[in-house]
Formats: sequence, C-alpha cells, structure tokens
Amino acid sequence: MTRLVLLAFGAAILLAGCQEDGAPRPVHLDKGVYQGAADTPLTAEQVRALQQRTAYQAVR
Repeated sequence: MTRLVLLAFGAAILLAGCQEDGAPRPVHLDKGVYQGAADTPLTAEQVRALQQRTAYQAVR
C-alpha cells in the first residue's frame, strides 16, 4: 500500500511539470533574431555609474 502511494505521489510530481503554465511561448524561432521585449534606455546616471565602474576596473 505504501509503495502504491509513493508511486502515485511520484507520478503526480512528474506530471505536474507537464501542465500548461499559461505563459505563451514561441513555437517558431527566427535564428539570430531576438524576439523579447525591447530594452529600456539607460538613464544618464546609470551610464555614468557604468563608466566609473569600467574605469575603476581598467586601473586594477
């Protein structure tokens, strides 16, 4: 009986991965073409922070 319960529980866990999660996924992909959402442009403060970080890393 315990073995049957464990088998049923294991099957339920494995089959849970097959459920639709509701997120639309592309079926056909174009090779080399990014089809995700467009990036948001960086603010001037973010650009300055990245420039400072790269300048600091170049010295080390």
